[in-house]
Amino acid sequence: MANLAFAGKKATQQEVKKALMLILADNWPNAFTVDFHSDGGGHILRAIVECENTDDHLDKEFKDKLPPKFMGWRLVILKVPIGHVKVFYSS
Repeated sequence: MANLAFAGKKATQQEVKKALMLILADNWPNAFTVDFHSDGGGHILRAIVECENTDDHLDKEFKDKLPPKFMGWRLVILKVPIGHVKVFYSS
């Protein structure tokens, strides 16, 4: 059963993507993108951010701007190496 904390009304994909892209543009220095994915818990919103070292922790200030439930969607932050957004996540 999916986690009930993420149940309820969700913003449209277009609305939530635009809002998250604006936050990332103001707060992330490297390349990034936003997409929708699904895992064992259902549909999720992903903030894909490029990092020099994907093992490093993200700053608390940055993470506080991206709550686990963002506009009704379960938000996952995916850290990828520099160059991956352009190669693997551009459409």
